[in-house]
Amino acid sequence: MKTFSVLVMGVFFSLWLVPRLDAAAQFGRGRDRICVYQDIHYQGWEQCYGPGDEVASLDKHNNAISSIRIYGPARITVYEDTNFRGHSVEFSSDVPDLGLRIISGSKSWSDRIKSLRVSPDSAATAFRHDRDRDRDEEVPRDGICVYERADYQGRSECWNADDEVRDLARVGNWSDKISSIRVFGRTVAVFYRDIDLRGERLMVDHDIPDLAQVSMRGFGTWNDQISSLEVEAVRGRGRGRR
Repeated sequence: MKTFSVLVMGVFFSLWLVPRLDAAAQFGRGRDRICVYQDIHYQGWEQCYGPGDEVASLDKHNNAISSIRIYGPARITVYEDTNFRGHSVEFSSDVPDLGLRIISGSKSWSDRIKSLRVSPDSAATAFRHDRDRDRDEEVPRDGICVYERADYQGRSECWNADDEVRDLARVGNWSDKISSIRVFGRTVAVFYRDIDLRGERLMVDHDIPDLAQVSMRGFGTWNDQISSLEVEAVRGRGRGRR
């Protein structure tokens, strides 16, 4: 009788454990998903969701998200209040610091998310945001790659953190020919309209699939307007800005 009870308990425990192991493995490498983090630059606790997930209340993680990472063709809509209410914004590329994304006035999205929805991004290409898949191109661990056409297409060139290019015309004839940008690792890039790191500048800490969608201060967009650049490594760790 004792042996039978032990066997029953063993079977019950196995059945109880299997779904939890499957749940833990459902966001393995290569799966489309979105992960949110407690601290900026993807530090602190991590929670991941797949396309189709809807979270009406983040409970203990309410007002505690400071960065978002996107793997594969997926997008996330975040809300200021529970039950998908209040201000909202949609992201389809990595956000290393929500403190730089403004809700209204001086308020940022850092530590202000209480509910979210994740949906597939059918328009994205398979390699667009998935940093876990093998790529044909060699990319830096910490650095940037620029592309001649939107959506990371066409000719490309990469630079590492701490690199500086004062005249892109002298490096692969890249002056006024950049249309999209990818950012890798703990990196921030500053792009300038003029050579020698002068003129209007654009600071980038996340992927930009189409610079034609990024406006300049005066008129026009940043598409085919970059003449020099510098790549900086992000030092240290910290909480997101409010």
